[in-house]
Formats: sequence, structure tokens, C-alpha cells
Amino acid sequence: MEYATIHSIFTVILFVAFIAFVIWAYSKKRKTDFDQAANLVFEDEQKAQQKNKQESDHE
Repeated sequence: MEYATIHSIFTVILFVAFIAFVIWAYSKKRKTDFDQAANLVFEDEQKAQQKNKQESDHE
């Protein structure tokens, strides 16, 4: 096979993989998982505030 043919096949494979990834990322089944991941930062802040409050209560 020629280089151009191999390059074209590789391009099509990458395009299909990209479309599959986009469909996976934006599917409704994944929404709850991504929402939980997005809120992990805020959970850490709440835990830190609770810990600071407990430490200040003991003083």
C-alpha cells in the first residue's frame, strides 16, 4: 500500500475514535459521574472548614 492510503486510513480511524469519545463524554449516562467529579473540589473545602471549626472549638 502507498503511504497516502495508510495515512488516509489512519485519519479515518482517528476521526471515528474522536466521534466515539465525544459521544461517550456527552452521554446522559455519564452526567452524574462528571457532576460528582466536578464537585470534588468543593467537598475538600467543606471538609477543611469543618476541621478548622473543630480545631477552633477545642481552643
